Amino acid sequence: MAEPLPLTTTRRPGIARTWAGRLAGIVFGLLLAWLLVELLIRLLFFSLPPRLQLVLQHVHKTPFSDARLLPDPIWQPDIDYLTITRPAHNRVQFGSAEVRFTVSTESLWGARLAFRTRQELVDRHVDGVAVGDSFTFCFTDEEDCWVQRLAQITGRNIINLGITSTGSLSHARVLTDFGLPLRPPLVIWQWFGNDANEDYGLAALRGETAVQSTNPAPLPPKRTWWDDHSALYVLLKLYLGQEDEFDATLQFHAPLYAEQGDVRLAFGEPYLLSAFDMTQPHNLDGWERGTAAIRAARAAVEEYDGRLVMLLMPTKEQVYRHLSEPLLGAEKLAVLDAPYQMMRDFCAAEGLTCLDPLLELQAHAQAGEQLYYTTDMHLNARGNEVLAQWLAAWMGE
Repeated sequence: MAEPLPLTTTRRPGIARTWAGRLAGIVFGLLLAWLLVELLIRLLFFSLPPRLQLVLQHVHKTPFSDARLLPDPIWQPDIDYLTITRPAHNRVQFGSAEVRFTVSTESLWGARLAFRTRQELVDRHVDGVAVGDSFTFCFTDEEDCWVQRLAQITGRNIINLGITSTGSLSHARVLTDFGLPLRPPLVIWQWFGNDANEDYGLAALRGETAVQSTNPAPLPPKRTWWDDHSALYVLLKLYLGQEDEFDATLQFHAPLYAEQGDVRLAFGEPYLLSAFDMTQPHNLDGWERGTAAIRAARAAVEEYDGRLVMLLMPTKEQVYRHLSEPLLGAEKLAVLDAPYQMMRDFCAAEGLTCLDPLLELQAHAQAGEQLYYTTDMHLNARGNEVLAQWLAAWMGE
């Protein structure tokens, strides 16, 4: 008779081992979900609301590269000019996630800063130069910029010496170093309402002023590895009560939208209301420095019988007042109007030619044309064209 098989017993895994496996599965699922969300945010970045684009723009595309969701600009801080532009060739540049354009810049005479012009144009007879900030540099392709369009329309050689994020002190130094050696018969000095704020910023950077702001701009926080590499981490911070960490970035967010026909515009950037506030002592300090620089520049231009004219650049809130005032209120519009009127009065008192395109731009705005980007403060291609045609008519007269 065959012997019975021995009984076998199956040993059940221990409870600790079971739960360890379950926990590992949960952790793996969470990590996979995190990874998928990180990937999805990056893929959808340019479709996200502007507020989220602003807080995420510094996040790296991958943990293993330096490239960010919004590529670094070709301009950088500078002790002499506040900001300078680096040389570039056919580079796709972002003004914001909404605004992208192709840029080529060249250094002149081997200088460390570059301009949206070419040495070969500078080496010819120069009919005029334009100095200014990002409105002169233009947040458009080169052929759509008002400076280049003005040159094309009039058949004149007009050199673009605009640099983003600069004020009158910077414009004066650029003119002295790169414009006056050309002895241009015409100097177009583009001015924007934040110039006084930028002039104070340059003086403070150089340690040339003791004036303190009573309402200083928020400082960007120190970013950790997680801030730079995890989009989800940044969004969790934003939505879990740490929004004040993003004040420096969100000051450029315009939260109020107006639509009329084909026009869609966002208004209410905190930055503008702060930089244009001429009750602030630091802005008044910058105003005095900037206007002194304009006087000195005019004298230098007139020494060789050249002519300096001021070109005022209004905000989209002023141009589209019929849309912005119901959202912002008359009091905030008055803040934006104050430096504009101060410059008009300065021009009148100094006998300066002051070119004010506000009425021309407003006429096109009332006709239903969109002259500015929706979520960005700058003129779009159509706005640049309207400005160029208006300036060409003035030059013709």
